[in-house]
Amino acid sequence: MKQLLKILVAPALMLSASFAAPVIVSAVDVCSGGNGSSLYCQNKSEGETKVKSTIGNVTNLLLMAVGAISIIMIVVGGILFALSNGDSSRVTKARNTVLYAAIGLIVSLLASAIVNLAFGRVW
Repeated sequence: MKQLLKILVAPALMLSASFAAPVIVSAVDVCSGGNGSSLYCQNKSEGETKVKSTIGNVTNLLLMAVGAISIIMIVVGGILFALSNGDSSRVTKARNTVLYAAIGLIVSLLASAIVNLAFGRVW
């Protein structure tokens, strides 16, 4: 139980520490002001939109795939646990299956949040 608590608390602390003191970096936008109608600025905004939407679509697709696989593995671990008949090695295998599936699901959710944060997308 202590190991499970450590596994769940450590990433939460690291994530909260990363948001504690955000660093804001900005650059001068040449398209702001009177230059927004230039051909460069029009192509730049179209390209950024395509890249952001493509990365968002790929991220969402991978998140759905990892979520589905994690849920399937949690169910498989539960079935293994139910069929273990008290055998300690089979119980350990079932617990590890469920644990690693849950960790994979949490890591994929955090990865999706980081990508969405980096690209300024809102869910």
